[in-house]
Amino acid sequence: MGNKTGNQNIMNKTRTFGLCGLATFFIGASSAAFAETDVLLDTVEGWEIYQGTESLGCVMERTMDDGYLVRLGKEKAGAPFGYIGVYTQNPDVNIYGGVTGDVVLDIDGQRFTGTAVGDLDFREGYRGGYMKANNPQFGEALARKYVLTLNPDENPIKISLDGTLKAMAATELCDSYGVAVEDMGDAATLSTLEANALASWNSLLEGNRRAARYADEAVAVMVFPEIKKAGLVVGGEAGNGVLFKDGQVLGHYRTSSLSVGAQAGAQSYGYAVMFLDEQAYKRFFSRKRLELGVDASVAVFRAGITAEVDTTKTKVDTVAFVYDEEGLMANWTLEASRIRELEQ
Repeated sequence: MGNKTGNQNIMNKTRTFGLCGLATFFIGASSAAFAETDVLLDTVEGWEIYQGTESLGCVMERTMDDGYLVRLGKEKAGAPFGYIGVYTQNPDVNIYGGVTGDVVLDIDGQRFTGTAVGDLDFREGYRGGYMKANNPQFGEALARKYVLTLNPDENPIKISLDGTLKAMAATELCDSYGVAVEDMGDAATLSTLEANALASWNSLLEGNRRAARYADEAVAVMVFPEIKKAGLVVGGEAGNGVLFKDGQVLGHYRTSSLSVGAQAGAQSYGYAVMFLDEQAYKRFFSRKRLELGVDASVAVFRAGITAEVDTTKTKVDTVAFVYDEEGLMANWTLEASRIRELEQ
């Protein structure tokens, strides 16, 4: 990706940042409170993906070879990548909490300027600073380029951006989960999701005899009526679904994947997961999540697959069908698609 601009403002400049040569340390607003309540969800390309238990906003974090702790992320669910920070455990670093100052960032020759804020209490043993960002080109550069240099013209510190593209995509998907949870609080949105899931399920059964045969055996079914691309800078695919059992709605779920890719011209697809016995159904709830394409007990049917699954001779007790808006078999793979409950 080529350089589009020279000097781009991320925030208004303020007074000199008195951090004794480490004026380049930065991370997002309210980072200390967020760090105390976040939960590790995944590790992607060496970056750990965390979600806040209160805001549901997501961040990615990695400890570099030189010991610096780097975090990139969002202030809240639905926001763009809005902050970045660097922290150290070095007790000799002279950090002044709340002190602000100018900072320059160079990302493979593309420069950004902004204001950093000293942070003494990010996490036990760590100190540094943070900076909020409001320039979408900054997030794009973090995803696509290779080296971030803090204060390139004076006491530069280089940070590797290896793996940020996939890690930011995973963070986007984590963040989309938070947005979906918020949406579940809206009765109209919830009702629409349930109606769409039921219509999608009926469309599958009408258009696919094999699915209809398995449906007769299933004790419960989870239907995701529409899976779409998620994320602005980088992405994956995600969508919401409904769990039905004995004609009743038992819960709402989120599916997401980094590896699923829609074919050219296609906008979305759906899929249904059928639990063929009570043991399979209970196992899903004991794990709290399901990963399709990895769990050997789940068979996935899509276009080009013609063989039936003999559930009496194998350990397969859960089947998934991938289909398009007309209920026809679709040629998407569900490998590494994860399912999580949308807790209300």
